[in-house]
Amino acid sequence: MRILILPFVLGTTLSLARGGEPPVWKPEAADLLFMSGRDGNSEIYLLPAGQREWKNLTNHKSGDNWPGWSPDGKRIVFQSNRSGNLDIWTMSAGGSDQVQLTKDSQPDYLPDWSPDGKSILFTSWRIEKGEETRAPHIYIMNADGSSQRRLIAETLDTSAGATWAPDGKRIVYSRKAGEKGADIFVANSDGKNELRITSDKDKDLYNGSPTFSPDGKSIAFYSASQTASALEVMNADGSGRRTILADGQNWYPRWSPDGRWLVYTAQVGEGDQSNIDVFAISLEAGSKPILLAGGTKREQEANWRPK
Repeated sequence: MRILILPFVLGTTLSLARGGEPPVWKPEAADLLFMSGRDGNSEIYLLPAGQREWKNLTNHKSGDNWPGWSPDGKRIVFQSNRSGNLDIWTMSAGGSDQVQLTKDSQPDYLPDWSPDGKSILFTSWRIEKGEETRAPHIYIMNADGSSQRRLIAETLDTSAGATWAPDGKRIVYSRKAGEKGADIFVANSDGKNELRITSDKDKDLYNGSPTFSPDGKSIAFYSASQTASALEVMNADGSGRRTILADGQNWYPRWSPDGRWLVYTAQVGEGDQSNIDVFAISLEAGSKPILLAGGTKREQEANWRPK
């Protein structure tokens, strides 16, 4: 296993800028949550700020992945197949008190905690009354698992998930748009007033895993073609689109607390998607990726603990 320790002094999470400017956030300045297969199956790990050792939080023989922090950083939501079906679970930030929230016979996955901590978005293949075939839809439930309900009537037509805007008033998600690719949509938190903000279906691009910046003004996502998967950022209305990282296969961008970095998953080498690692990259022009967590297995789906 190879783990790169970032070139900053350990134990120092903030460096003072010149001229009395606010401290500059560094990639080691927050606890890193991610999934790894290093122990033989997918487990959720914590890499505490400024430390070297990973902590296995789930320690279960079944697969656990797609972890996300609660807004206060005290709990973690994740998906697991330990009950024989893919379901949504939560646990404490230290891995204890693991609680199953969904128990439907169809897969429930890709959870995302609301900014006020009261709700969780997720994707489900449930069949509602009057339907004959199953398809993925966006659902919502209370943070304790109660009041599970479909949020948007139209199917995503792809196994993607939705995430919240920081003000809790909007959500963003990816939907297959026609025969080719997928586009990004924004809607109110009640699922109404949907608006498509990318139009790449005719280019055969899959725009996936969108997420709002901490100030709600930008959206990061990956845009995959037949040959590469780029990291991109645009304004929340779809304007001002720019590429942060064009080369290679890159997925699942998530923002740093100060909105100046992205943590993401990337394929290492060419043609081997079994070897993928967790990287960070600054949004400043000319920035190079920094390895945060890597090994011979899959390391992916990372995000930093909120402030």
